[in-house]
Amino acid sequence: MIDENTPDFQPVNMVEKQLVAAAIGNADQQKAFEKFILDETLYFATPEVHPEGNITLQVDTSIQLLNATLDDGRQAAAVFTSPQRVGETFGEVGYMGLQGRTLFEMIRAKPAVLNPGQTYCVVWEPSAMAAMLGLPMERTIQKDTKIMLGLPADPPTELIERLKLEFISIPHVAAAWLALATWPESQEQSWYFDVRTDSRDHEVIRRALSVAIEGADLKGRPVDMVINAASSADGIGIVVVESARAVMPKKGFLSRLFG
Repeated sequence: MIDENTPDFQPVNMVEKQLVAAAIGNADQQKAFEKFILDETLYFATPEVHPEGNITLQVDTSIQLLNATLDDGRQAAAVFTSPQRVGETFGEVGYMGLQGRTLFEMIRAKPAVLNPGQTYCVVWEPSAMAAMLGLPMERTIQKDTKIMLGLPADPPTELIERLKLEFISIPHVAAAWLALATWPESQEQSWYFDVRTDSRDHEVIRRALSVAIEGADLKGRPVDMVINAASSADGIGIVVVESARAVMPKKGFLSRLFG
């Protein structure tokens, strides 16, 4: 997003050059930028000024990030492309740099905004950050929620192949389908992965999903997974693991052969 009411933006590093290129480019360039920044250093503002140089954080260290207010009034974690942008937004505050992937994993529970108040800024919803990181999106589904499922016009070919590779080899996965889901309340879209099993141990399935989607091209959508009983009615969407019912010969045919 470009804000026309702010001063000219002069890139000071490669991340900012890529940001400008993505802002004036097409959707593919914007996706490439989001993938690029996962391995680059991004910055966040803190209330306390920290000493110059590298510092080592312990696993249980608590870090307070400064937020920015979005146009709709919500608070979003403020992320920056350089220390200079931190100062331009918040003035004399502290800042820290982290690898983009690590930072997004820390803040992905709520919205984030890159370079708030700057000429070139980006707002990410939690679902968008989950898609960037190749992580399943956590949702709380109300009892009366109706999810609209369908076949995607542009199937995520890489994701489907990786899901097949991981799930066909899991013995207790009886069937699985991948559909395009639209959530009525928000109109958000996600990949809806419907897995069938009679096993009570779902940890293997969860781990397999994480492996399958890590680094995969999700086409900008998060992955939602639901696990149902193997006896449930067949799912909707692209077959990932074929149900035994789908390949079982009809009873009448068996009768002719063995009757």
